[in-house]
Amino acid sequence: MKKYISLLLALALTLCLCACGGAEKNGTAESSDTVLQVGFGRELIMPEDFTKAHLAGGDAANRVAKSIKDNLYITCVAFKQGDEIFLLYTMDTINSSTEITKPAKAAITQLTGVPAENIMMCATHTHAGVSLTYDWTGLPAHLRMFNEAAAYAAKNAIKDLAPAEVYHGNVETEKMAYVRHYKLSDGSFAGSNFGNFGNGVIVDHSDKADGQFQLVKFVREGKKDVVMMNFPAHATFASTADTYISADYPGPTRAYIETNTNSLVAFFAAAAGNQTPNSNMPGEAIFGRSQYKEYGAALGKYAVDALPTLQKAEGNTFKFLTTTYTGKSNKEKLDLLPHAPEVVAAAKEYGNIHSKTVELARKYGFSSYFEANAIIGRAKTPDTRTMTISAMTIGNVGFIFAPYEMFSSQGVLIKSKSVCPTTFISTCSGGSWGYLPDARGIEIGCYEACVTNFAPGTGEELAQLFVDTLAELQK
Repeated sequence: MKKYISLLLALALTLCLCACGGAEKNGTAESSDTVLQVGFGRELIMPEDFTKAHLAGGDAANRVAKSIKDNLYITCVAFKQGDEIFLLYTMDTINSSTEITKPAKAAITQLTGVPAENIMMCATHTHAGVSLTYDWTGLPAHLRMFNEAAAYAAKNAIKDLAPAEVYHGNVETEKMAYVRHYKLSDGSFAGSNFGNFGNGVIVDHSDKADGQFQLVKFVREGKKDVVMMNFPAHATFASTADTYISADYPGPTRAYIETNTNSLVAFFAAAAGNQTPNSNMPGEAIFGRSQYKEYGAALGKYAVDALPTLQKAEGNTFKFLTTTYTGKSNKEKLDLLPHAPEVVAAAKEYGNIHSKTVELARKYGFSSYFEANAIIGRAKTPDTRTMTISAMTIGNVGFIFAPYEMFSSQGVLIKSKSVCPTTFISTCSGGSWGYLPDARGIEIGCYEACVTNFAPGTGEELAQLFVDTLAELQK
């Protein structure tokens, strides 16, 4: 099923067309001389009592906040062309699951009248944000505040709308991202995070990282520019053991750009499923784990230096397209299912990453508790799964919204084959399907491949679907 939204009409005209595989497409007519307007709104999403808040990322049950490093925000960029409005959010949360976004969208619609289908919500994927799904004391009140903040960010963004010209570009960085899979001294490979390194010594990263990010700048009449930025690295300077609240490096990146330019900044996670912002390699790490502010400033400087060089977009016509993808479910390692409940029970007693849980998991052949839990889920799921993906174009600038953690190789594929000279990638967007590893990650048995919801090859299929979707939008 495809849904096509153009913001060029006061009255919607629906066209039913046939697509391969029996999919349907809804289209609307366009008017090339309608002015594009862009607005910006941002609100705090901090807990009332941070000492009760549990943190997302890793072991939410045992990660209770002890301090605040910096604030968490929800940001809305509003687009208007004709009489219709589209709202694009980025928020300092670990994901954008329906559990989180459905009530938020309801609050947004109630306050602004913008329908849910015209709202896209994306996560920066910080692992030091407040958990919006684990049931901690004070969560109901925090969720009410979150939904209200989302609604007011939209209200303010709509109020802030102004005519805008669009500029875009691709920026290369040096050693700012690393593939978090490693080659060991014995020639074998180890996965990330919870993978088993055994007695091997890390000698190299398994693959070359993608250090390119995209910038889209909206130069507005009489108001500050709005800058959208992405970057393909996890927001994981805060480890699964740390207990402070932080937006991680996206926060300092935003702050650096805003301090050094006449801009308001919205930061998005890019193809970061297998990449990290710092390195475990001796002598190669630019920044240590505690230096996320320095890292954010360094990344922000790349953006500031690049902003004057951006190219003006060809046209300003806004289009948005959603389409569904059905793929095979991951049914790997179901033979381990009899032992999985024991590992899950240990995690409930000791914690997800406690040494006793890890030892028990590996005794039975699991890479971690997370794989054991995933296998329980696999046994209950149908043979296929369906997700919704979205894409957007403004003139010849492309945007994709993936509801999963895309691997960097898939992002490179999309950018290299896209019809758009700049293709802005936003992952953890419009849903939360977890990791979709590439063939290389599956080959080396990385952690992400052990817990993915979909069968091998899905990531590559979706990458091509995004390329095709952008091509359709550019017709």
